[in-house]
Amino acid sequence: MKKNFIVLTLFLCSAFIYSLDAKYFQNNQKIDHLYVNASDGLRIRRSDDLSAMKIGILYDRMMVKVVSVGKEVTIDGIKSNWVQILLPMQTLKAGRSECGWVFGGYLSDKPAPFSTNGWTDSDLKRYLSRFSWVGQGREYYEFDFDGSFIMSVLESGVGGEGNYSVSMRDKSITVRARYGGEEYVSEVQTRIYKIIKIEEDKLTLRFDDEEFTLIPSITHGSLLWYLTDDDARLGPVQAISFNALMFPFSSDLIKTLGSEGFLQRAKNNLIKMGIYVDDEDYKKDYNSYWN
Repeated sequence: MKKNFIVLTLFLCSAFIYSLDAKYFQNNQKIDHLYVNASDGLRIRRSDDLSAMKIGILYDRMMVKVVSVGKEVTIDGIKSNWVQILLPMQTLKAGRSECGWVFGGYLSDKPAPFSTNGWTDSDLKRYLSRFSWVGQGREYYEFDFDGSFIMSVLESGVGGEGNYSVSMRDKSITVRARYGGEEYVSEVQTRIYKIIKIEEDKLTLRFDDEEFTLIPSITHGSLLWYLTDDDARLGPVQAISFNALMFPFSSDLIKTLGSEGFLQRAKNNLIKMGIYVDDEDYKKDYNSYWN
């Protein structure tokens, strides 16, 4: 009981340190980007009101582009402001800035250190479902929070589909799926992946005595195509990959897009989407566009 009390106290202190109250927004009139500080995710609404339509959700530690600061309110005992943010995916699809509203009490001006301490099974599922993953070969994995699972070998027509469950206690992911291609589909197979290491931008697993690492599918070449081709159309499989762009770790990955750095058109679209990249040349163009 005492241990649980200590853990809860540390959690509340951490949330207090990193969350932003009304005084912060009063003292900071010009804000470019902030970070989500909500382990269960942060709802995006159509307008600055709790009764407004929910139009999306942000994962913990995501970076958001701030458009404006709205009215002051008290929610969950926290006095803070509504914050209007840019919606990157919707902006790219529409060709114009699309925005939503989130409560500033669950935002921070710096991300808390990444840690899996105290994670539950739900936390692990949220982590897995943030975006799609690719293996060191051409394997593509998608874990939905509802428990559905998709695996494919890119550009091959071969893959699998089924469901999965997780256990933080056993450090494992159990997948039950059928595998095959156009001419053959197997019976349901159960595969248990042991979790070796969880990092913010990579996941190391073991299956059949072989270790392999999954990384966000932002690294796959198709992302560059969607950022540079006017005729590209985002499907549901590709769209989830764009979630990775909203995490701080994407900065280094973005710089590797394209054989000679990311192309100018991709760079322009990323800037319009409000994606912040820690690169001096990029930041000059970013600040020129947004200021």
